[in-house]
Amino acid sequence: MKFYDRESELAALEKACSGKSAEMIVISGRRRVGKTRLVDEFLKGKDAVKILVVPKEEKQVAADFAEVLKDEIYTPTFNSVKEALSYFFTKSKRRILYIDEFPNLVEVNKSIPYEFQSAWETHKGSSSKILIFSGSYVRMMNKIFTRQKAPLFSRAGYSMMLQSLPFKVVWKMQTDLGVENATEKIRNFCIFGGIPFYFELMEKRGTQDVVNALFFDVAAPLKEEGQNILRQEFGASYKKYFSIIEAIGAGLVAPSELANRLGTKQTTLSKYLAALQRDFQMIDRTVPFGQSLTRSKKGIYSLKDNLTSFWFANVYGKTQPPSEKELNDFVSKRFEPFCREFLAEYLNNEKIIKVGRWWGSAEIAPRVFEQREIDVIAETREHVYVGECKWTAEKIGQAELNHLKESAKALKAKKPLKWVLFSKNGFNINETGDTLLFDPERIEKEIKRLSS
Repeated sequence: MKFYDRESELAALEKACSGKSAEMIVISGRRRVGKTRLVDEFLKGKDAVKILVVPKEEKQVAADFAEVLKDEIYTPTFNSVKEALSYFFTKSKRRILYIDEFPNLVEVNKSIPYEFQSAWETHKGSSSKILIFSGSYVRMMNKIFTRQKAPLFSRAGYSMMLQSLPFKVVWKMQTDLGVENATEKIRNFCIFGGIPFYFELMEKRGTQDVVNALFFDVAAPLKEEGQNILRQEFGASYKKYFSIIEAIGAGLVAPSELANRLGTKQTTLSKYLAALQRDFQMIDRTVPFGQSLTRSKKGIYSLKDNLTSFWFANVYGKTQPPSEKELNDFVSKRFEPFCREFLAEYLNNEKIIKVGRWWGSAEIAPRVFEQREIDVIAETREHVYVGECKWTAEKIGQAELNHLKESAKALKAKKPLKWVLFSKNGFNINETGDTLLFDPERIEKEIKRLSS
């Protein structure tokens, strides 16, 4: 598959390597997000070497370093990574050394990060060498680079956490793969998110019946994907984090519900939730629109990654692919964050202030209250856009719009309100000056406009 997007990341790497001084660059991110492909693309035509670290005896790893640092005249020999590092800084003609899956070096020898620290402090002032590190183990990358007492803390001049590709890029990828139907494109995005590797698999296996081909066939490559991601990341703590993510994936979204499900105290659970949100970026905590993220007691949790969410809902513990109804039920839930992301992009010319959702008690008539939810709220400098998302077989229209207007009374917005309806299968009303209507075909049209 060809390389897509990442212009800002490539520009940052170019800037980091454009000077004459030594530089350290750290790239982290979840498994499959495209870290290696990004750096490989950047290094094309540059004076660079790359080593992929595999856990084994240090002397064998040192031999791997010797192999990549050799030139047409001389092949060095090393007994340790420390020797290889010294050679790179003092004798190698190569300017850039890219070490992929750097955390694996800790398994080789726990002291190696400190040897990098020592070598960096010794040579950075008199060298123009570039060190690039990448790794999928977010926890270990943090332990090495970002914690205050970490061996390489504050050494990196450039550090990026690579995020999944935005929906506009995923839309283009699917078009190039031959997916023409807009509804199918949305469904695929809701399942696979913006992780390029999954679309590479789609390119190899075909775009028909992708759920069965990638998750349930005898040789399905993603059959154990959710479990593999968590096992790789959490190591010995795998079972505790797995249980939490499984519970969130099952729809238990409040801390009290999670604590009851897991049979633990909320205070004990809090540190794990904070780590999943802050360090691993696997979950999101959301509060009703207009409330403080730090002070609100109404925060609920959701899985950030579409594929992980799909795996827990429709693959884990299952022997058969989801039915059409089960698939639509899942997509309807991930359709809401897709619509929020889409609307924010669509309204960008109005300068977005914040985007979110709302739930709570709404007074739908004098002294008559109901628990209501609003799927999409986008505040711009001029308006507040309030939206409803429906992934159903029926057209939607005035009844849904009236229901949305009732719910919006609880917002007490100080700016003029505008209304937005998203529907899988179209509408039985027409768009007006204060009401926007988006079905998959209209979404596709706008994405093409936004991408041009």
